Amino acid sequence: MATIGYGDIVPTRGVGWLVAGFTAVMGILAYTLTVSVIADAFLQASMKKLLGLAPLRNKKILVIGDDESCYEVIDELRLNGLEDEAGWLTSSQPKRDPGVDYMVGELADEETLRKAGADKAEHLIICSREDSQAIHLTLLLRKINPTAKISAIAKNAETEELLRQAGAHHTLSTRLLGRTIASSVFEPAVLEVIKELTTRRGTADLIEQRITDQQDGKTLAEIEQQLNQQDPKHTYKIIAVKTMQTTIILPPPTRKARRDEKIVLIKAKKTNTLNHHHGRVIVVG
Repeated sequence: MATIGYGDIVPTRGVGWLVAGFTAVMGILAYTLTVSVIADAFLQASMKKLLGLAPLRNKKILVIGDDESCYEVIDELRLNGLEDEAGWLTSSQPKRDPGVDYMVGELADEETLRKAGADKAEHLIICSREDSQAIHLTLLLRKINPTAKISAIAKNAETEELLRQAGAHHTLSTRLLGRTIASSVFEPAVLEVIKELTTRRGTADLIEQRITDQQDGKTLAEIEQQLNQQDPKHTYKIIAVKTMQTTIILPPPTRKARRDEKIVLIKAKKTNTLNHHHGRVIVVG
């Protein structure tokens, strides 16, 4: 490190000592300077990432928006094990740690969207506070990434239709929340089931699976039996089949599946425990 060798040759006069000492000091300075430059580069990169100033790279899923619903979107992605594949572009510093890499910037700026990886992501989720911004973002994202699947949250039914026309594949408006919460008045058990099935936090979840080559031509009953045998900790029940033309709710068990179809299942943990909730007994499993 001091570049003075092994001591087999040493200076014996004052000028030699001066040259050797200068060489040793400069060697140490060069080493420490190099280390400090590298450490500073790593520190700056870490600080930029911590403050949301660093670009997002290699993210398959990008959440865009500054609404509180963005936290629910990110939490659900994390529960499904997608925290490494997901990123978040927001207009301000998050109120709490979202658990995924995030970037702070102008949402409707094309350069910012590209720095966040919107041009390469496979799925784009818009959770903006303003419907007008959601429509603008959908049009802009469709321009920079024509192949991505765009999902957006709308405040009303009119915006939901405009978002679909702008290029969003999936939309969700608050009117669905209104219809859902109304169930608490006359069908409270229905609301509890909906809450249970729409998140991975509980004991049951709604999942979607594409029909594989091995399942092609088999009946839905046979596919159910195969899934239950492969995963003894859970119970699987097929409740819908998505074809190219339509969605079949509660299909007959004898119906044969095809490779171009998808099935929607309820996946529930097997348990004999009775869960008490608000004075009612819900049997799970």
